[in-house]
Formats: sequence, structure tokens, C-alpha cells
Amino acid sequence: MRLPDYLVNDPGLLTIPRDRLRDLQGERLRAMVRYVYERSPFWREKLEQVGTAPEDVRGVDDIGRLPTCTKQELQREQEEHPPLGRYVCTDRAEWVRFFATSGTTGRPLRRVFSARDWGYMIDRFTRQSPWTPDDVILLTLPIDGAAGPTAGMEAAAHAGALVIAGGLWSTERKIDTMVSLRPTSITGSTSYLLHLTEVARKKGIDLSSLGVRTVACIGEPGAALDSTRAKISGRFGGAAVTDGYGMTEVFPLGGNCAFDRSIHLAEDIVLVECLRPGGNEPVEPGELGELVYTNIVGDTQPLLRYRSGDLGRLSDGSPCGCGVTHLRIQGSVEGRADDMIWYRGANFFPSAVESAISSVEGVASEHQIVLTDDDAGFPHLTVRVEREDTRDDTRQYVAASAHQIGSALGIALKEALGVTAEVEVLPSGALPRPSPGAKARRVLDQRHQSNRTEEAR
Repeated sequence: MRLPDYLVNDPGLLTIPRDRLRDLQGERLRAMVRYVYERSPFWREKLEQVGTAPEDVRGVDDIGRLPTCTKQELQREQEEHPPLGRYVCTDRAEWVRFFATSGTTGRPLRRVFSARDWGYMIDRFTRQSPWTPDDVILLTLPIDGAAGPTAGMEAAAHAGALVIAGGLWSTERKIDTMVSLRPTSITGSTSYLLHLTEVARKKGIDLSSLGVRTVACIGEPGAALDSTRAKISGRFGGAAVTDGYGMTEVFPLGGNCAFDRSIHLAEDIVLVECLRPGGNEPVEPGELGELVYTNIVGDTQPLLRYRSGDLGRLSDGSPCGCGVTHLRIQGSVEGRADDMIWYRGANFFPSAVESAISSVEGVASEHQIVLTDDDAGFPHLTVRVEREDTRDDTRQYVAASAHQIGSALGIALKEALGVTAEVEVLPSGALPRPSPGAKARRVLDQRHQSNRTEEAR
């Protein structure tokens, strides 16, 4: 059995009425369940374990009859059945691309694409292509092994844009390239782009004068914060800031628009559910839950009900101001289920700390959240930040400014988290910076395991 060929690059798919979209999803879901049952021992075993046969799935309403899967489960499957696991459904002769996940939550997952699927990746970007032959795009992340950025850059090149793959270059070389070639768009992770602007400022280079029109943030959710978005936009001369979202193991999932900073999901490519974390019950629109995805077009390593670990809130299905009828993640991904920090009876995400930091004048974007146990065995929270380097200051000014910043940030953290945190204000450049190809790792949890749970007080 083969999956049908689908039309992916039609912009009209983004604005079709939801009843027609639901019919299309049901048709593709039925085909996918039959396909994986026939071609994948992994999925056939999982379907049989929950007592579901392909004929039991008639439409989207039956998705709850399907088994879920997790990244840990897929990692174990690839370890026991190397190199790719038994959920690969196409032959080796059909594969044209190999990638891997970042490995930030364990052993990287290996991912292959058939020529059919890789074409759909390109089509996913070109149906909303913002690029023209007049565009110059600088990619600041290495695209080696990264599916989404690679597909995006290939789609841009197909549209005639000049693509500069500078991910492996030094920060200084990237800045020099920006000055000489004046890109219209720059792409990178939020943390690295902010670092790049800091380096440029120290070199005396005003990036806001280069004419950058768009800054595309990928790989991290920081751009969803209004204060962070405003900071990035201002440092690039008022450029529009977009927030992209996707997973190598699934597909590029979406991005925001000029009308709404929420993430628009490509529901003709994936079905999305929002389940109660740790359970299988769906939550109501607007309620925080774990985002779960089913790939309904891919033929190589399709996933049913993949528990992403990402936490977010889905829209109610009303169309966006841009006309798109697909569901949206309100605001953006708010955190990961395994990133939630339990501290003295309260819980918060690292993004809440970042939001508090962004609200205080004079604080740079780089920070660390350090959790330790004190001598009595009680958990202790320290937030380390840097004073923003805006000019050559005297030591007296630095000391006074650090005290003021620490006091203001302590108040902001108390309001945002509901707990008291110690604040350390460090000189500019004191904290480690993320490399261009890595996600920022800002939480250092050194507590005893007993102090990391919901019951810890």
C-alpha cells in the first residue's frame, strides 16, 4: 500500500472552511492508519495493544482510539532496532535526506525523508513564500542536520532569493557580512540573535541602519515575549519579528502573521490535540495542555499522536484576521512539561523568569536560573543576570546600577513567580553565550531530587 499524493503548496488550503478542512483531515487520517498498520510492525503492535483496527477509524472524531507515542519510546525503538526503528515505512532507495533532533532531551532521534516527503517540506514553505529575487537572507544557525531551516532555505532559493548559510561562521564574520551584503532578512535563535547584536554594538556597528526588514526566530520560544520581540525589532531598526515552530520528528508546524503573534498550525499536514499533561483527556480551548501531533501526509516515519512535551493553549477554531482558518497556539509554546520548575510549593516555567527580566531596564537578555539546596536542605533560587553594556561606565556607576537592577528585578520576579529569588547582577559578558547551533540552556538545577517535585515545600 502507498499513501496518495497530496497537494501541499496550494495557499487556498489555509483558508478553507473548517468543515471542509475536517473532512480532508479525516480522509488523510484514515489513509494513514491503514498505511502504518500494513507497513510498520511498530505501529501495528501499538494499534493491536489498544484494540484498534484500521476500519475502526472513520474520521477525526476517532483519533482518541489511537495510541499515543513519546520521544523516549521512539529513542528506545531506534536503539533496539537500529538505525531508524520499525516505524520507517519506505524503502532505503526512496530516502533522499537524513536529519537528527537536537538531542537536548536525550539521544538524538534519526529522521529520514523520502523524495516525496522532502518535496512536501519545500511546498510547506513555498505556499506562503515571503521571498523574492530581491531578498538576501542570512542564516545564523548551522543547518547541518536541521530539517526545518534546511527546507526553509531551499524554498527561499527556489523563490530566487540569495541565501547566505553562515551558521558555522564566527559572530564577527556574520556581522561583517551583514555590513557588506545588507541582508533583508536574518534567521536564528532568539538568544543568539540578541548576542549578535551585543557583539555588533561593542564593535561600534549599528545594525539598525542596515535595512533588515524581517527577523525570523526559530528553535527557541523567546520571541513570543512582547518585551523580547520589541528588543529584537528595535536592535534591527524596527524589523518585523516572526516566530517559527516545528519539530524534526514531525514537520515544520507553523509561524505567526502580521495580525496575530500566535503560531498558525498547518492542520492539513498534522492533526493537533491539546491534552492534560500526564493524561489523555483533552482540555478546553484556551486551557494550558500538552500539544500532541499526528502527521497525516508523511510516508517515511509517520507518527500518530506524538506527545511533543510542549505546553500551549489552542485557539477555539475561529479564523485569524489574516484569513487562515487553521488552529493557532495562542501566543506561542509556553514551555515544556519537563521544564516546569517546582519550588517551595509553587511552579513556574523558565519563560516566566525571562519575561520578568525583560521588564526591567538595564538588564541584558542572557541569564541563568540556579537552584540549589542550602545547608539546612531547603531549596534556594538564584537568578543571575548581566547589566546591559550601553556605555563606558565608572566603577561607582556600575555598583549603583547593579544595586538598583537587583532590587527592581527581585520585585518583578516575586510578582511573576510568587516566590522570592536572590538576584546576582554580573558585568556584561560574564555569563556563557549559546553557540550558533545550540539552544540556550539556562536552568542549572542542582537540588536533591526530593526538592524537585510538586510535594516539595
